[in-house]
Amino acid sequence: YLKAMPHNCRAWSKYADLEKSVGETERCRAIYELAVAQSALDMPEMLWKHFIDFEIDEGEGDHARALYERLLGKTGHVKVWISYAQFEGTEVGKGIATAREIFKRAHDQMKDAGMKEERVLLLDAWRVFEKTKGDAQNLAKV
Repeated sequence: YLKAMPHNCRAWSKYADLEKSVGETERCRAIYELAVAQSALDMPEMLWKHFIDFEIDEGEGDHARALYERLLGKTGHVKVWISYAQFEGTEVGKGIATAREIFKRAHDQMKDAGMKEERVLLLDAWRVFEKTKGDAQNLAKV
């Protein structure tokens, strides 16, 4: 099926889930790598999210981080930036300071690109992040 329809993200995801369910972590990872390497995908954002979530579930923060960076190389979408920063603020991530660096990096890039609406979304997410995980001083900076 995948040979005939390599653009089908659901099929790739189900195949990877099957391998994961039988304990084949490396095969699952390899399937995701093949999937995201396809030139045309019908729902690439779903596939990338599943791949990143798989790495986080496996406790592979470095792999998830590398995937976020690869994805940002393909798209600078605000949702990717927010998800990346939130990931860094978890126990699998590097911590709150790194999350702040990601938020700042995203803000600077969006500011340089004149992306006003996206910056509003980013700043709102950053503010919520600081309210839940940060302190009053950093919240005031946002």
